[in-house]
Amino acid sequence: MMWPAPSKRRNERKTIRPPTCSDSMRRRRDPARRRRGLSLLEMMLVLAVLVAAAAIALPALHGPMSDQRLRKAADLVLTQWARARLEAMKTGQMQVFRYEIGTEYYQVQPRFDGSILLEGSADAERLMAPDMLQSPVADGRDSLLGVAGKRLPSGATFFAGRTDSDARSMQLQNEDPNVLLSGTTAQPIIFYPDGTASQSVLVLTNERFFVQLRLRGLTGVGRASGLLTIEEIEP
Repeated sequence: MMWPAPSKRRNERKTIRPPTCSDSMRRRRDPARRRRGLSLLEMMLVLAVLVAAAAIALPALHGPMSDQRLRKAADLVLTQWARARLEAMKTGQMQVFRYEIGTEYYQVQPRFDGSILLEGSADAERLMAPDMLQSPVADGRDSLLGVAGKRLPSGATFFAGRTDSDARSMQLQNEDPNVLLSGTTAQPIIFYPDGTASQSVLVLTNERFFVQLRLRGLTGVGRASGLLTIEEIEP
C-alpha cells in the first residue's frame, strides 16, 4: 500500500522578511497612515466661522438680557417703595421717592417737618447732616435730585411718571416749594406714616419694551405690569 508523499508546504518553514528601507519610505508617503494636522489656512477658516456665528448670536441674546434687566428694574422700584412705606410707618417721618425722567437715577429720603430737630437725638443730627441733604451722584455728575442718586440696572431708565396731587401734597408744596422739583425731575412720590402714599404711575423702558408700575395711594402697595409695547401702556 502506497502512502501519498508529504506535502512540500508542510515541510516549508515560514520565513519573516525584515522590512526594507523602501517599505518604511512607502509608509511615510502614504497619506492614510501618517497623522494629519490642521494647516494655518484651515485654522483661520474655522476662526472666521466662529466669529461669524458669534456676530449672529450676540444680537439675539442681547434682547432677552436687556428685557430681564428691565424686569429687575421694576422689581427694584417696587422693593424701594415697600421699604419707604415701612420706614415711614416705623419712624413717623414721611419718605420721599424722587426720580429723573430719561435717566436711571432715583433716590429715597426722609422729608423733615422740623419736629425731629426738637428731639436733639443723635439720629436727628445724622439725618440732618449736610451730606445727607445734598451731594453729587456716584459718577461725579450733578444730579437734579440734589442728593447722591441710586441707579436702576444698566439699560433701564425712567420713561414717564405721574403723581396725583391731593390735599396733603398741596400742603407740603405750600410749606416747602422745594419738595416738588421741576425739570426732568418728576413730581416725587410721598409715603406717609399712616401707611398711605401718593397715587402714582411710573413707566420704565429699555428702548425695546416698557414696564408700567402703579402705586395705590390708600394702601401704599405697588404692582408692576409685564413687558409692554408703547401702544399697550395704560393712560
